[in-house]
Amino acid sequence: MTKKFPVAGAIVICAVLLASGCIRPSPETPSVEIGRPAPPFKLPDLNGRQVSLEQYKGKVVMLDFWATWCGPCRMTMPVLEKLQKEYANNMVLLAINLQESAKDVREYARQQNLNSQILLDESGSVGETYGTGSIPMQVLIDKAGIVRHIQIGFNPRMASQFRAQIEQLR
Repeated sequence: MTKKFPVAGAIVICAVLLASGCIRPSPETPSVEIGRPAPPFKLPDLNGRQVSLEQYKGKVVMLDFWATWCGPCRMTMPVLEKLQKEYANNMVLLAINLQESAKDVREYARQQNLNSQILLDESGSVGETYGTGSIPMQVLIDKAGIVRHIQIGFNPRMASQFRAQIEQLR
């Protein structure tokens, strides 16, 4: 009987980890820290246009690192899209898909009726720079380009938490 408890406990812990975020291979040298400048990047959107973080200086930016195969990412995206609509004049949401083809992401976005600005990190290099060992992962960046918050996994209270942070930064 006592041997079953540690096994059951381990199963519960694994289930919680899987439910809150999808685990990816760990990056070697993440360079994103709260209170430090967000690392610059330039990625193509679904139409092939290059988008850079720099072009949004002066606005609050939410980076959402995600993948189509990640269940918690699917739960997070509608929450973030709602915040983007609510703060359309003050916040930009950049949904950065990690290491999937443009064709697959475009089809997924169409099926899910996503309206976010989706960027493609097909090589995963931006994800590695930002330290996306687990997804979904959101990085909230202030108007000056400084990282102010990092959220990993899905949290049922994330909308209210992000709303409070965006209110402070706008």
